[in-house]
Amino acid sequence: MVQSGDYSSNSAAVSPDLTSLYVGYALILFAVPTFGVAAAIGLLRMWRKPAPAEPVARSHFIFQQRTLTAAVAAIVGGVVLILINVGVFVLFVMAVWTIVRGALGLKDLLEGRAIRHPLRLFY
Repeated sequence: MVQSGDYSSNSAAVSPDLTSLYVGYALILFAVPTFGVAAAIGLLRMWRKPAPAEPVARSHFIFQQRTLTAAVAAIVGGVVLILINVGVFVLFVMAVWTIVRGALGLKDLLEGRAIRHPLRLFY
């Protein structure tokens, strides 16, 4: 596993699963500035992809799937709820939740730790 600050490692040694996880976290973190487009792309990207076999990568994969699914659902719900003046609040909470969850997951990935409970809504 590539550790934080380990810039001398050979880039060919990085597994495709690890690269895919980094891309997943990038899409999660870009979900807010792209108004959910990155979240939708990330969800489509992971839709039929099998989870990795390694336990650490598997926990991050499930965590990312759950995060992207909830983010897309909150975006759709928030847009619909704008009609009754609750949607802006839902979208704001979703934005904060998505950024915090993505940052904490990325931090754990950089430290080589698995997500303890990847199916929880909160970290």
